[in-house]
Amino acid sequence: MQTRFLQLLGLITATAFPLAGQMGPPLPAGKTLFSGEVLTILQDDAGLDAGGEFGIDRLGVKFGMIRGLAGGSSIGGNFGYTKIDYTFSGGAAAGGFSPWSEIDQWQVSLQYRYAIDRESSLFLMPSMQAAGESGVSLSDSLEFGAIFGYTKQFSPALTLGFGGGVFNGLEDTSGFPVIFVYWQINDTWRLANPFRPGPSGPAGLEFVYTGISDWEFGFGGGYRVNRFALDGLGVAPDGFGQNTGAAVFLRGSREFQTGGSLDLYVGTVVGGELELEDRSGRLVARSDYDPSVVFSFAYTQRW
Repeated sequence: MQTRFLQLLGLITATAFPLAGQMGPPLPAGKTLFSGEVLTILQDDAGLDAGGEFGIDRLGVKFGMIRGLAGGSSIGGNFGYTKIDYTFSGGAAAGGFSPWSEIDQWQVSLQYRYAIDRESSLFLMPSMQAAGESGVSLSDSLEFGAIFGYTKQFSPALTLGFGGGVFNGLEDTSGFPVIFVYWQINDTWRLANPFRPGPSGPAGLEFVYTGISDWEFGFGGGYRVNRFALDGLGVAPDGFGQNTGAAVFLRGSREFQTGGSLDLYVGTVVGGELELEDRSGRLVARSDYDPSVVFSFAYTQRW
């Protein structure tokens, strides 16, 4: 089994809304919350060690719900779609590392939270994703698995949790630990997982400043893994692509009285790497890439 620490992009991105609910107060029994989200991420051209450069445009939409059950438990789910457009240029487009172009991702997830008592809860979040180029069959692009864990509120200012996840598909099996943190350090600063939509997904940690009315500002990062199936053309027919790296960002967010929120990000990806594998999962090519500027915009509406 291949282990990837905090592999929370891809399938797990679809669970951000229910996952955030695990860290907050329980919903009253019978109350249902809905959310809709639009997210775009623009990654400027980055130089490839293999020659040339590439850039990425992402556009995604997501819908979620969570319903309170008796005793502080809850149930919910998410459905989302993301279009990822890779543009290779220079030496890459001339015959170097230019293995794919547009990737489609469909995600669906469920979640169940069982409240042990007023401070502790268990949770289970099964997820499924189809990620691949146009023309790839559903069976070849599926990845599925689950996250599970335990959270405990030690005080109104501190909630901690731990767990793990196992996912299978795309000629790969992954297992990883999961750590949840919510620490209200003082009236204006907190340390927590970045559950808001953005370039790192719900992975990683973030310091947040909340001293300005209706605004908050964050600095954080998270490790990302994005894996997908390739079509029957190109240098690795029916193979697999993978993009990994650590996203580091600055965030400014505004809350509206209508239940909406706006998130603006600027950041970079460091330690980035592209991999190309054949249909059996054997490595065909690999290239590191340079840090590049990342801009992100997200709007979320809750009701």
